[in-house]
Amino acid sequence: MTERLNRILSRLAPLIAADTQNPPRTIASDGPLAAAVREGLPGFDLDVTDLGNGSVIFDAVRGRPSVLFNVHLDTVPAAQGWSRNPHELLRAEDRAIGLGACDIKGAAAVLMALAAETDAPMRLVLTTDEEAGKSWCVRRFLETPPDVDFAVVAEPTEARAVTRHRGLVSASARFSGRSAHASEAVTQSAVHDAARWIGACLETEIGPQNRLNFGRIEGGVKPNMVAASAEVLYGFRAQPGTDHEAVLAELRALAPDAEHTTRFTGPALPSDAGGPATKAQALAADHVRRYGLAPGEPVHFFTEAALFAAAGVPVAVLGPGSIAQAHTADEWVSYDSLLATYEAYERIVTG
Repeated sequence: MTERLNRILSRLAPLIAADTQNPPRTIASDGPLAAAVREGLPGFDLDVTDLGNGSVIFDAVRGRPSVLFNVHLDTVPAAQGWSRNPHELLRAEDRAIGLGACDIKGAAAVLMALAAETDAPMRLVLTTDEEAGKSWCVRRFLETPPDVDFAVVAEPTEARAVTRHRGLVSASARFSGRSAHASEAVTQSAVHDAARWIGACLETEIGPQNRLNFGRIEGGVKPNMVAASAEVLYGFRAQPGTDHEAVLAELRALAPDAEHTTRFTGPALPSDAGGPATKAQALAADHVRRYGLAPGEPVHFFTEAALFAAAGVPVAVLGPGSIAQAHTADEWVSYDSLLATYEAYERIVTG
């Protein structure tokens, strides 16, 4: 194990040990995570903003940097099937295993190790609510756009710089029926209406084009009772340039009597055509070439980079690991990917 890798893993261990599962939203501004951030970034001016409900912004600055790094430090809940304590870092032969190692505490550890090896100006904006699906931290931070030329949002891209990705919309549809004995003619079942709507949606071209997914169906009481209510939670991932409101309207038109609610909207990257985000991403591509970063293909998952671009900040998504390892039991990130990300971040920080 190289000295550089050992430095990275030494900083990753306390980040993994800090339980930042989201939900539950119990992340504090003065707990183990805050201690790991302070210990990992000596010499930085650290401004902490606690928005409540587990949303904390750690804004760490050294000097006057022209580039900003954003890393979310919350994780999804530990998936079923972990073979060991998810909050204890395991240094395996070729990988680091622990909850958040891939998504995306590994990137924060790389930046902390890099900060210790250079006195170059750096700015790290570390947040704790990306996995909540609201992005309160980044949205609040961007109310005053930062004075930087370029931003890097850390997500698992195998150390490749990605400048385009799909957006994310999650929504719900609530159906109403009339409770009755199931031996009668079943004509007003909310569950049946929900099933027919799902089937109709899947028969359109909306599904394959937008990665439409029906993630949860809940309703009814018993098999011998006609369901009086049912709720469907679903989401889709629209390509850049797609009007997600038009997609929602088309889906909702197939069930006009249902009660429809939009739960979360995360824009694609870029989120417009010829607007501020598109112009920002043209500049982002220039920065990728300037720093000699390995470019990556557009990804299908949403990131908060889209919010930076919408605020006019050129941005790339770049971090260690593969999305295939995120949100899984025994989550891991390879040592090779951590070291490749170190080299990419070093190019950006040192110019």
